[in-house]
Amino acid sequence: TRLYAAWCWRNPSFGRNGHIRWSRVSRALQGWKKLSPTTTRAPMLWIFAALIATQMVRDVDLVGGLALITMIPCYLRPGEAMRLKEADLVRPTPQRSFWAINLHP
Repeated sequence: TRLYAAWCWRNPSFGRNGHIRWSRVSRALQGWKKLSPTTTRAPMLWIFAALIATQMVRDVDLVGGLALITMIPCYLRPGEAMRLKEADLVRPTPQRSFWAINLHP
């Protein structure tokens, strides 16, 4: 599929909006996608994330290291982690004894 995509990118007349069609190639790739569905990657182990964050802090990137440590357990995207402010932290209450993060106030 990558070879076909690269060919269509290099030669726009063969692409989706082009005037030349490779119907057999397209059908074959659709059939291949059904036979070989995409798989997901295993998540990064916590120890590796901690090692990467430690190295970032050692390289004087304290904010990046803290963002990485926050992103993984909270399932945050990098942009969401970098936009967090102190006001987004929710203090513990008598009903719950843990801190929380308000992502969309």
